[in-house]
Amino acid sequence: MHEGVRAGIAAFDAGEYAAARDVWRDANEPGERLADAASMIVRGRAGSFDRVAADARAASETLSEFDVKRGVGVAALRDYLDTVAADPEVIARRRPPAIALDGEPVALDDLDVGGVLTLAPAVAAAAGGDRARVEQAVEYARSDLDGEANAFVALCYDVVTDPEARPVAYQRLVERVERREAREADVEGLFG
Repeated sequence: MHEGVRAGIAAFDAGEYAAARDVWRDANEPGERLADAASMIVRGRAGSFDRVAADARAASETLSEFDVKRGVGVAALRDYLDTVAADPEVIARRRPPAIALDGEPVALDDLDVGGVLTLAPAVAAAAGGDRARVEQAVEYARSDLDGEANAFVALCYDVVTDPEARPVAYQRLVERVERREAREADVEGLFG
């Protein structure tokens, strides 16, 4: 299964609906189907109930065709979407149910390095951060991986898994990216 689907499930179950939506949009099936539901939930939780009922109905129907062989449990989510279709404001009153993967919940802390790095730009963007900066940090993290954790990976973990530490971790991550870019520019200037 695409690591973005697993990472999106962890984000969704943690209430990070916008981040889940963004990661699922980039994933293949079943992520694309889940992204429709997350998108509607994001709009509804923001108080925009226009088209929520119709979108909830459509998302539920899309998920009804879901291939259960993939191991992604969406039955409770479909029930929730059907309830939202009947009463769109339920989104403001009740949190969507968790999505299980192979019968088990997926927590943000359960993600491996790949899942965290996949999710970090979406989480940062959903929190108002600069997605491009975090994407650059992820690129550095992946290029520096040699079997050991590095500072970019550690900060991405904090951005993804610790909402209280997220603002500070994000700021440190951006500063680290800027320092790395400055060093690379200096080296390029010497040899360019």
